[in-house]
Amino acid sequence: MTTTIFYKYKSHCKKNINYSFLGDTILTILIFAIMMIIVASPKKFTSGTVSGLKLFFFSVLPGLFPFMLLTKLLTELGVMFKFCGKLDKLSYKLFGTPGISIYAFLMSILSGYPIGAKIIADLYEKNLISEQDAKRMSIFCTTSGPIFVIGTVGAIMFNNFIFGIILYASHILSSLLLGIMYHLFTKKKNETKVINSEVKFIKQDNIVGMCVNETINSLFIVGAYITIFYLIAELLDFFKLFDLITVSLSPIFSKLHISTDYIRGLSYGIMEVTRGAKTLSTFSDRMSLVLASGILSFSGLSIIFQSMAFLKKAKIKTQSFIFAKFVHFIFSMILCFALSFIII
Repeated sequence: MTTTIFYKYKSHCKKNINYSFLGDTILTILIFAIMMIIVASPKKFTSGTVSGLKLFFFSVLPGLFPFMLLTKLLTELGVMFKFCGKLDKLSYKLFGTPGISIYAFLMSILSGYPIGAKIIADLYEKNLISEQDAKRMSIFCTTSGPIFVIGTVGAIMFNNFIFGIILYASHILSSLLLGIMYHLFTKKKNETKVINSEVKFIKQDNIVGMCVNETINSLFIVGAYITIFYLIAELLDFFKLFDLITVSLSPIFSKLHISTDYIRGLSYGIMEVTRGAKTLSTFSDRMSLVLASGILSFSGLSIIFQSMAFLKKAKIKTQSFIFAKFVHFIFSMILCFALSFIII
C-alpha cells in the first residue's frame, strides 16, 4: 500500500515537472523568436524603446521623483502614522483599514501612479499595516494624479479643461466607492488591527541617504516597465494584433451602436494608458471621454506591473489586483457618463 502511494506521488511530481519544463521551453522559444524579430527590424523596435525611455525621462521622472522621495521620507519619519491614528475610527468604518490609509490615499490622488503602491509596500514592510490592510488599501489607494488626468489628458489631449475635471472626479469617486463596497462585502472576515501604541519606529542614521537610494532604485523599476511595454506594443503592432482585436470586437460594438473607431484606443489603453488616452482624445466626444475614464482607472498593464513590483512585497496577488482594476474601470465609466450629463 505504501509503495503504491509512493509511486502515485512520484508520478504526480513527474507530471508537474514536465508541465513546468514544457512551459519554460515554450517561453524560451518565444523569447528567442522575439529577439530574432528585433534583430530583423532594429530601427522599428529601437524607436519603440527610445519612445519609452523618452516618456520616462522627460515626462514621468521629473514629476515622480520628488513625490516618491518625499512620501518615502514621510513614511520613514513616522509622524504621519501618529497623526493619522486619529482617523482610525472613520477609516475602519468606511474602508476597514487603519487611519494611515487616508495618508496613502491622499498621497496617491495627489502624486499618481505608482506612489500609492509604493507607500502600501513601505507601510507593510515596517509592520504598520497587516496583509489584509494592504489588500484593502490597494483597492482604493492606487490612483492617477491631477497633473496627468486634468493637465495632460484633459487640457492637452482633449483640449478641454472641463473634460479633465470630469475624468479626475469620476476616477477618484469610483476609487472611494470601490474601497467602501469591498469593505462592506468582506467585513465579516476576521481582521487584525494595528495598535498605534505598539508601533515602534527604528530610524536609520542616514535617513535621507537611504530614502534617496531606495527612490532611485524604485524609479529604475518604473522606467524599465514603461520601456518594456512600449516595446511590447511595437511587437503587437508588428504582428497586426491590434487590428485583429479591432476586427474581433467590431460585431459587439456594432450591436451596441458604438463606432468601432474607439476599439483601437481602448486596446492601446489596456496595454499603456497614455497611448490609449491620446488615441481616444482624437474623437473628443462623450463616448471617448467615458472610455478614457475607464482606461485611466484600469491604468493599463504597464502601470499595473509597475504597481505589482511594489505590492508583491505586501503579498498581494497580481490576478486580484487586475480584477480590482477591472471593477474600477467599470465604476469609473458609469460615474463619468453620469457626470458628463450633469456638468457638460
